[in-house]
Amino acid sequence: MKRWIAAAIVLGAASGCDQGTFPEKKVEAQKRWFNTRARVLCRIAENRLSNGRLDAAAEAASQAVTLQPDYRDPKILLARVDIQQGRHAAAIERLKAIQKDEPPSSELAYLFGVAYEKSRKLDDALAEYRRAYALDESNLPAIKAAAEVLVAMGEVRRAQIHVDSYLPKAGEDPGMYELAGRLAMMCGEHDRAVTHYQRARDLDPDNLRYMEAVARAQHSAGQHAEVADTLEELLHRKDYSAGAWVHMMLGDSYLARGEPHRAFEAYFTASERAPQEPAVWSALARSALAMNDMSRAILAARRALRLEAGQLDATLLLGYALLREKQVDQAIQILTQATGRHPRSPMLRCLLGRAHAAGGNNAEAIRCYTAALRLDPANALARELLSAAGAEQISKAD
Repeated sequence: MKRWIAAAIVLGAASGCDQGTFPEKKVEAQKRWFNTRARVLCRIAENRLSNGRLDAAAEAASQAVTLQPDYRDPKILLARVDIQQGRHAAAIERLKAIQKDEPPSSELAYLFGVAYEKSRKLDDALAEYRRAYALDESNLPAIKAAAEVLVAMGEVRRAQIHVDSYLPKAGEDPGMYELAGRLAMMCGEHDRAVTHYQRARDLDPDNLRYMEAVARAQHSAGQHAEVADTLEELLHRKDYSAGAWVHMMLGDSYLARGEPHRAFEAYFTASERAPQEPAVWSALARSALAMNDMSRAILAARRALRLEAGQLDATLLLGYALLREKQVDQAIQILTQATGRHPRSPMLRCLLGRAHAAGGNNAEAIRCYTAALRLDPANALARELLSAAGAEQISKAD
């Protein structure tokens, strides 16, 4: 009996202990569940945000904050949603609230910068981006964003110096080199741009935009053989659909290399892609002239002028082709009419002078060459033509 009583006392004591600790264990288990559930919701919100489902992302993030009020990640995610939805002031206030409870961080500073930049508060944005990469120099997005803000402020050269100073830290990030190339192009440093764009392309060879950038920089740098190679490689990519500008640039390269027939083919393809673009037909006329095909040159130049009446380039090409075809009167008529539209063009005056000379009116030719020199006293062609016409005049007088 005593043993039974003792056992009962022990069991009763054990039961009393369980009754006291059970609520605490339940609370701890609930906290763990809330914590786990909040992290799951945050991952769901991140996925929704990356898929562009902004409202759904905000809903999941808000639920995570409700479950875990001290959980930082969903609060930051809500600020990112605000930024993407254009609620920049709300995003800034949300970030300030987070900042009160957090030590300075590169991530927070970067998001402040984005919100300020979107609000067109460029000075504040620049300060935050600088703070972001001061806290973490591996924060390449902040470094690139600071450069973009400097460009928006008209400080292109400062942006270039800024980016170039961080290029040694760029590592395998092609975007840094693409940005460096773009800034070099804006500063007129085309050879340097080629180097940067080529590096971006080497790091991301499947990025067709980088290949296009390389070609544009090579074209601007006068690297005609290289740009033709780049564009030919690009045109052989099965996943690439070339615009008219690609064939125009390719034609320019062929023409500069002394291959007018290949240039004509490239320009002709461009004319099929952009038949309403006057510059395409002017380029086609230029290549036809280089092939000594005056008939095609005349047709292409007239087509350009139908699309854009008075276009100077097409007018000069048409006038020259007509002269080559001995259609002097037509050339004089077209070029004379053009002087009204383009009174400041020395080349137009020189060509009109040559047309008058071809028609036997040397005095009028001299007046044209003199007018060209008044417009451009350093114009070597006008000076040469005037000298030749004057000598001829003296010869006739003798």
